Amino acid sequence: MIKNHNVLMLSGKGGVGKSTISAAIALHFALKGKKTLVLSTDPAPSLSNIFGINLSNKISDIKENLYGIEISGDEIIKKWKEKFGNDIYAVMRAFADVDYSIVEYIGTAPGIEEEFMLDYIMKIAKSKNFDIIIWDTAPLGNTLKLLSMPSKFITHLNFATKVYTKFYKKNSTKSIYEIIDEWKVLSEQITKFLKEDVCLMAVCIPENLAVYQTKKLLCEFKEHNITVQKVIINNVIRKDVCDSKFMLKKFEIQKQYIEKIKNGHDDVAEISLFEEITEENLIKISREIFKDEI
Repeated sequence: MIKNHNVLMLSGKGGVGKSTISAAIALHFALKGKKTLVLSTDPAPSLSNIFGINLSNKISDIKENLYGIEISGDEIIKKWKEKFGNDIYAVMRAFADVDYSIVEYIGTAPGIEEEFMLDYIMKIAKSKNFDIIIWDTAPLGNTLKLLSMPSKFITHLNFATKVYTKFYKKNSTKSIYEIIDEWKVLSEQITKFLKEDVCLMAVCIPENLAVYQTKKLLCEFKEHNITVQKVIINNVIRKDVCDSKFMLKKFEIQKQYIEKIKNGHDDVAEISLFEEITEENLIKISREIFKDEI
């Protein structure tokens, strides 16, 4: 299912259990002997709680063959400034007498954080330090924004070049043309990375809004020429555990939405609702996801 891909990306709206599914998949590959990194770009990450370990912006050991990292937007902007801050400052000094705080201001521009978040993930993947990376993304809207950013970024850069042409001064150490060209190449590399190296799975729950948003998600990814390999329906109530009329009613309602999801996608996995997330239950979840391959 993820042949020829070394990054598996989990996407879906907030509150559907992406982090739990990500943890289960990561544990699955680690137990198979694959050196695995589970990576979160969710602004409110929960991998630390799931694994019972404090994860940060630095890669940490979780258990044998399993590593984790929770990447914050602040850390990405910090890395962006380290990489481009001096060049940006030199160019802006060619326009006007400004201090270094201009770099801080530019770092808040739309697209900067998203673009270099992707750059950072791509670099980890290209380093080949891990056999597979499980990417626990931010909620749906943030992810779609992330995917549309490379093409929008290039459009903004083309406009910036035109503006710079009108005000260009020759006293900058590195021309903005060079910087913009570097960013264009980076954006093109990211687009290629998303299409060729990333395998995508959508996570949802069997509820009306979730079904609607999952359909939207599949259409959005199709527009970006990115194929969703599998849809994972989380928190499914099994009939054999229904011990009341309320639970049976809930089961019947879920059944309708599950059928709607299955009608829209060929490869669908149903994950039972668990009272608590333990390592044993994570293994059970992974078996349901990969049962056709075990």
